[in-house]
Amino acid sequence: MIDDNAVVTVSGAAVSESSSGKTVPPEDPITLAEHDETEPFLLSEPDRDFLESLSEKSRPLSVTYTADGTASIRSSSYVGVMTLPSGTTVEVTPKETVSNLLYLLQYAFEVPASTIEQTTGLKPSETFIDAFGALFHAELNEVLRQGIRRDYKRVQTLEQEVRGRLDVQRQIQRPTTVPTDFAVEYDAFSSDTVLNRAIHRATQIVTSLVEDEHLSSKLSYQEKKLRQFVSPAHVSLEEMNTIEITRLNAYYEDLLELTRLVLSRRFFEDLSFGDRQSFGLFINMNSIFEKAAERAFREAARDISSEWTVEGQANIRNIISGPHAVTMKPDFVVSDSSGSVFLVGDAKWKTGSLQSGDVYQITSYILSEKAPGILVYPQQGGRKEPSRVHDGMNDWSLQSVELPTATDAKSYYGYRDRLIETASEILFEHRR
Repeated sequence: MIDDNAVVTVSGAAVSESSSGKTVPPEDPITLAEHDETEPFLLSEPDRDFLESLSEKSRPLSVTYTADGTASIRSSSYVGVMTLPSGTTVEVTPKETVSNLLYLLQYAFEVPASTIEQTTGLKPSETFIDAFGALFHAELNEVLRQGIRRDYKRVQTLEQEVRGRLDVQRQIQRPTTVPTDFAVEYDAFSSDTVLNRAIHRATQIVTSLVEDEHLSSKLSYQEKKLRQFVSPAHVSLEEMNTIEITRLNAYYEDLLELTRLVLSRRFFEDLSFGDRQSFGLFINMNSIFEKAAERAFREAARDISSEWTVEGQANIRNIISGPHAVTMKPDFVVSDSSGSVFLVGDAKWKTGSLQSGDVYQITSYILSEKAPGILVYPQQGGRKEPSRVHDGMNDWSLQSVELPTATDAKSYYGYRDRLIETASEILFEHRR
C-alpha cells in the first residue's frame, strides 16, 4: 500500500483562453527537475491563485515573486505534470539517478510484470505521467481480460409495480395524483458499481494527462469499453472507502490501488465553469524510493534466510521519555529468528553531501536498537566508508549505501534483480 502523501492530485479553475495570454512562460511545457526553479516570467492572476491555493502540507509546486512582479515556479520532491488555468503545462521530471522511471514505479507499487512490457513500449526517458499511465493501462488491461465484475447494488427508484421493498416514507411523499407509481428499493445485479465507476473516472483522468499519443489512444479505447458497463460519475472518497476486495474480485486489487491514488488526494475543488479543468497529478519520489528500498531489502532477506524478516515503518524503542519524546519509525528494520533487530535502515531520495539531520535521525535509531544502521540513497556513483556510533560502552557501524536506481537494465526483471542483488550484498556485510 502506498502512503496517501505519496500521490497528490489537484484540480482547479477551467482552462481559459482569456487568461492564457497573460501568462508568458519561458517554455511550454515548462520542464523542471526536482528542487528546480524557473527564470522569472509573467504569470496570470488565475495561475497565481491556483498555485498559491495548493496545500501547504503536500505542495508539489510553489511560486515566488520578484520586485518587478514576475514570478518563478519552484518544484519540490514531487514529480508529475500540471496544467495551469492559462493552459500552460508544468512538468517535473525525476533527478538523473533514475534511468527508467517506469521500472522504479512498477517496483515500488509492486505491480506484476506479466503484462507491462507487452502492452506499453515506453522509452526510459518518458515522463512520469506516461510511466504511471503505462502501469495503469497494464493493470486495466488485465481486468478487462478477466472480465468486468458485476455485483449487487442498492437501487431506489419509482416503478409501476412493487418490486423488492416498498419505501413507505417515500411513498407517502408521492403525489396522490400518481397512484400507480411505487417508491421501491431493491438489489440489482449490475456492473455499474462504485468500484467500476471509480476505475472509469480514474481512466478518464489519466487519459487526459498522458503525453504519449499511442498510450493515450490505448487508454481512450479502454475508457470507451468501460463506458459500456458503467454510468460516468464522480466517486467520492467516502464511496471509495466502502470498496472491499474479496476472493471474487481479487484481480482488481492492483488496479484499485492505482485508482485510489488518482482519486483520493483531490484537495482543490473543481470550479463549475468552462469545458476543461486545470489538473495535475504528482507523486512524491521520497515515498516511492522508501517503498522500493523496503521491498528490495525484504526480498533480499527472504532469499538469504527464511528466518530473517524485514518490517517497514517499524515502531522502535524511544530513547527519550517525557514531553520531548517523538515517534521513532525507521523506513525498515531487519530482524533474526529471535526477533532481535540486527540492522536499521532509512531511505533518503537525495544526492550530494550528507545532511546532518539524516545522520542525527539514523543515529537515534542505532542507539535505540543497539544495532548497525544504513542510510540508503539512490545511485550517484559514490561509496563512503562506514562510521562508528558510540554510546560510551559499545559502538555500531553507520554506513551510507546506494541502490542502483540508474542501472542500465534491458527489462523490468533485470532492473528488479539488480536492486535485490545490491540489497543482498549489503545484508551480507551486516549479518550476524
